[in-house]
Amino acid sequence: MMTRYEALVFCTGAVTLSLELLASRIMTPYFGVSLYIWTGILAITLTFLAVGYRYGGKLSQAAASERDLEVTFLAAPIYSALAIALSVALYPALFPYLSQADLIVGSFLGAAILLALPLIMLSALNPLLIGLQREKANAGDAGAGRIFFISTIGSVVGVLLTAFIFIPNATNYRAMLILGLILCVMVVVFTQMSDIKSTQSKLKLTAGGLIDGVFCAILLVGKTGYLALVSSTSMDDLEFTLRAEYTSMFGNIKVADVRRRDGAGIVKRYFIQDGLIQNRTTLGHQSLSMYTHVLQSLAHSYAPKARKAIVLGLGAGMVPRHFLRDGLDVTLVEINPKALEAAVEHFGFSADGIDFILQDARTYVRNCQNSFDIAILDLFQGDSTPDYLLTKEFFADLRRCLKKDGVPVMNTILDAVVEEPNKRLMATIASAFPGLFMSGFQDGNIFFVGKSNARNVDLIVEDVPMPEQIALIVRTVVLGSKFISPGYYKYSKPVSDDQKIFSILFSDARMAARSYLVGYLPSRMLVN
Repeated sequence: MMTRYEALVFCTGAVTLSLELLASRIMTPYFGVSLYIWTGILAITLTFLAVGYRYGGKLSQAAASERDLEVTFLAAPIYSALAIALSVALYPALFPYLSQADLIVGSFLGAAILLALPLIMLSALNPLLIGLQREKANAGDAGAGRIFFISTIGSVVGVLLTAFIFIPNATNYRAMLILGLILCVMVVVFTQMSDIKSTQSKLKLTAGGLIDGVFCAILLVGKTGYLALVSSTSMDDLEFTLRAEYTSMFGNIKVADVRRRDGAGIVKRYFIQDGLIQNRTTLGHQSLSMYTHVLQSLAHSYAPKARKAIVLGLGAGMVPRHFLRDGLDVTLVEINPKALEAAVEHFGFSADGIDFILQDARTYVRNCQNSFDIAILDLFQGDSTPDYLLTKEFFADLRRCLKKDGVPVMNTILDAVVEEPNKRLMATIASAFPGLFMSGFQDGNIFFVGKSNARNVDLIVEDVPMPEQIALIVRTVVLGSKFISPGYYKYSKPVSDDQKIFSILFSDARMAARSYLVGYLPSRMLVN
């Protein structure tokens, strides 16, 4: 019997860490990927694991008999499965409001909604099994060290299975419910294999597992209808139609067609990754995102004789397609193969004629030498560019990747309130490209261009079809590109690989951007 129950503890240990990893992915579209969000997840996980260990010890002490202890042990996964199903049912409706109220507080509450009750019941299994074995052995530590060893190894297996099987092949919403179903199946199986003599106790445990399993299955099968029921958006005049969804280890991608409910205007196609709208196009694959046109215009302005371009980050594929059409040799570096699938299947992109590299941008840039005239950096993940792609070492590698007069053009965001984070980013870029030019909107997209000198250029706005309103914004941003005097940021220290703190420095700006996006998108576009 004990060997069987140790197998159950191994499986629940796997579920425990799988839940933590899935929770971080579920929360990303609502709360981003900042240090504060991970702090909340880890704090909530450790807190409620500790509560569960203590609670399991109390239950073990309070059990009147070995039979009661065994029934309690088998009942714990039932309550955990129920808690998982309830959290999955609640978070699509609650998380948009939590993110609008306060991202830090909301992320802690969000982590508690997803993890608290399931973790309490799962971690209670360890002391319950220790108590059960003590009743049998009536001596020693009742195998406490062995039980925690088995549970911890199960957690390792759970992390690996989640990272390499669940996340690439199932949405996080579905993966959570699958975990609930697994717990229900385990309870039913182990109950039938148990030595419990009471038929009534066995029936109750079996019924509880089956009822929870049905609840999980209903949410699993009825996902589309349920999310439509709880979805809402501040943009009530817009209707979102999901065309495709791609799951991967590098984020969840959704392709949606968006139209006005009154039928006015054109249908737009959105490329959405982890709740971040990375591009908008017409159904004919013409970009409606101003930053696409700005990146292209700045590239042509600052490197008019460019022949070789490297684009770091694919998105919907608008920029590399534009450069290829203009006759440039294009190298495209993208870490997520699913992004390529989405761009090809829904945005008219083709990798034909492009040197497509499936690799992390940092790794590729570190190993290339004096190859390109122009580099486009559009490396948004979560709310902004990852910290390791914003250090002075990264820009030094990029400097070596470009030819002598090569030019990087970067899309990013700045803090609209506090200047010091902005100065530190400028100082970091200027450590490799001392001629730094900037344009854009302080509370929106900012564009940096790096040169080896401070010489101004003739600014050109590309002559391509685009809506009048977007054309006006593009023209304003491109023609507003100005040199930034080094005196502005000379007292600010460049950020290195040893520190990588931009996620903290820009936390307020990123939270504001995330709150806006959550308020704009309906819940079914955020649930991943």
